[in-house]
Amino acid sequence: MNIEEAIKQKRTIRLFKQDKPDYEILEKCVDAARVSASARNSQPIEYIIVDNSDILDKLLPLINFGGFISEGKKPRKGYEPKALIILIAKKDAGDYYKYDVGIASQNITLVAYENNIGSCMMGAIDREKIKKTLNVPDDYIVDLVIALGKAAEQPKTEETNDNIEYHRDNDVLYVPKRRLENILHRNKF
Repeated sequence: MNIEEAIKQKRTIRLFKQDKPDYEILEKCVDAARVSASARNSQPIEYIIVDNSDILDKLLPLINFGGFISEGKKPRKGYEPKALIILIAKKDAGDYYKYDVGIASQNITLVAYENNIGSCMMGAIDREKIKKTLNVPDDYIVDLVIALGKAAEQPKTEETNDNIEYHRDNDVLYVPKRRLENILHRNKF
């Protein structure tokens, strides 16, 4: 599979099998993030891999898993992720670190996908409680959480003109994507 195919096929996964991903794959994901582009090569992001079930049990209630779908904010019982990668940065990293987080998190999820691991990036999180639970120093902020595990669903993409709300139907997650011709402009708006 080439990069374009992976990007078009990879979808966010919110239902996970209960098999724990290999730590080596999680480490490969972070390594791909580590070497990604960084504004002024400042490399402000650090990563915490959580694959211990006791710590996961403390963190999962602090994370919202999606607002549009019926199960709402918490993972469905029996389908919880088996690992998390938490992206943290120094408080004085400046405004550009957010771009680095986006680039790094995309690399994490693509490497996960290549290794048959589903992922879900989440920013609706209780940053302070996560920070306390993981003993993150005061001069760092918790920015993003990526849930990981073997996918227990295969979301489907559907083209749309304007309704972007994802939804479940007969336990299939449908993810609307705006049509290319509706969002692409050439030379001017």
